[in-house]
Amino acid sequence: MPTASERQALIFLAAVALVGGGVRMAGVRRFERESGAARLLGGGAANAGAAVARQIAAVDSARERTAKRAPARRSSPARQRPTLTSGERTVTRDPVDVNIASATELEALPRVGPALAQRIVEYRTTHGAFGSLEDLRHVRGIGVTTASLLEPLVTFSSGHRPIQSESRRNRRDSVKPLH
Repeated sequence: MPTASERQALIFLAAVALVGGGVRMAGVRRFERESGAARLLGGGAANAGAAVARQIAAVDSARERTAKRAPARRSSPARQRPTLTSGERTVTRDPVDVNIASATELEALPRVGPALAQRIVEYRTTHGAFGSLEDLRHVRGIGVTTASLLEPLVTFSSGHRPIQSESRRNRRDSVKPLH
């Protein structure tokens, strides 16, 4: 035996189903009326075809309005490659050697502005030449997306990159020899 709240839920669902069915029937009758009136006026399939054409035009119009309002949904991010736009600046097509390029030359790359170009130059000066795109990602402001954009546009010359032990001073370095 259903409880009182279960009965109320069943009554509510039945009412929703009846209202939905009534709306559907009203739509069907309206369409039949419009297409039936077209048949009576012209007595043939030509006017019924015109009613169907009007219905199709209304659907297409509604789709256009929806498309203008809502941005297009993107497919999965893994499949999409970022665009190679950089605002008003021109994008260079020759690979830029990140290890010898000036800040101005780096600014020609997409998504690299004056501040990021300066950070790249400072990082290179402090830590040595970049060996790969992964090394370039250590610069603040270069993430996965920017790195994937830059990948076909940059190259890395084989410069000397000091290992950590070379860049650090040991205690022995500061001790003067006894001679």
